[in-house]
Amino acid sequence: MAINGELLRNLRLVEVIDAELAADDRVPPIKQRRRGISAGALPVSIAECQMIGGDCFDDMEKLRDDTAGALLRAVADAPSAPTARQLARKFGPAHIRAIERAAARCGNALDRRLGRDMSEAVTLDLDALESVVYGHQKCGTGRSRCGHLAYNSFIVTWAQRGRGLTSELKGGNQARITASSSLAMLIRAQRLLPKEHGQITVRADVGFYSAELMMGCRKRGMRFALSAPRTSTMWRAVDDVRAGAWRDAIDMRGAQVAELSFTPQGWKHEQLRLIIRRVQVTAAELAATSPKARRRTTIPREQLQMVLDGQLDSTYAYSFIVTDIPTATRLPAATRPPAATRPPTATRLLTATQPPPATWLLTATRLPTAVRLPRAR
Repeated sequence: MAINGELLRNLRLVEVIDAELAADDRVPPIKQRRRGISAGALPVSIAECQMIGGDCFDDMEKLRDDTAGALLRAVADAPSAPTARQLARKFGPAHIRAIERAAARCGNALDRRLGRDMSEAVTLDLDALESVVYGHQKCGTGRSRCGHLAYNSFIVTWAQRGRGLTSELKGGNQARITASSSLAMLIRAQRLLPKEHGQITVRADVGFYSAELMMGCRKRGMRFALSAPRTSTMWRAVDDVRAGAWRDAIDMRGAQVAELSFTPQGWKHEQLRLIIRRVQVTAAELAATSPKARRRTTIPREQLQMVLDGQLDSTYAYSFIVTDIPTATRLPAATRPPAATRPPTATRLLTATQPPPATWLLTATRLPTAVRLPRAR
């Protein structure tokens, strides 16, 4: 906590957030009492609560009771749980964007102090994160496909820095967002990058795949590598690959790749690259999976049935990537967010794979959706 607090104080994160909130005329002011904390101190204090394991507003009392550690924190006078909850309800979308800008400013300042190359190429990851909540009165939640009451956080991450830049919060029943919403997030993320940044490449999984998003990326000068859904068009493309065209994948043991030219429906430019990856799956491995297992959806139906019937000992599971990255350029290596159990640190507040914790708590496009957190159980 001492290192965390010192880093945040050194970067003046609270002051930068307050300055961003004050500088934007579109941001309604947050009322501050004479003895209260500032608007910038609230999200930082909530983030510090998360750093010690807090997951709801009631846990702010544990932080408040830690008087010995107060001098080590960036916000020494932590608000009470009722105060934090009441103030958080006043934060709207404009406040969230201001917090994102402030976190990006501090993150870029940290990069410069560390001597990082500010002009290097940037990879932006579009991803979704489900957050299970408890209590049927949570505003804005929805049942996910797994039946959980949850929120879905849609996040844009700067992969090279491992830093969340911007996000949107939706109900758990909204597993996807529109291409226009995805592009709006990417544009916001682009504005948060240092001015001298290099070429931007967008990566996204199949839930974000659309020609509209690809067209939007091209218009903004961003390259892209999007996972494509396993449609009949993709299965026909597998049949078009010559037997000798498969090559061993780099840094992916047991995988092979092949490439075809491809023009998605709605794409109005040059032909794109379709990268097909396959991994061998044995009959024993398939037999050990559930009939609803995701692995089974990656195998052509005819081949899957032949394996299950004992006619084949093994088959291949396939995935597809559509990209406009030039052939001579190596595709960005796939990265995934760290496990949820990874201990949070102050550095993660600025370099986490999901948005800064306090921003994530308040990142809804409407309130009080984002501020009604699970109560202590």
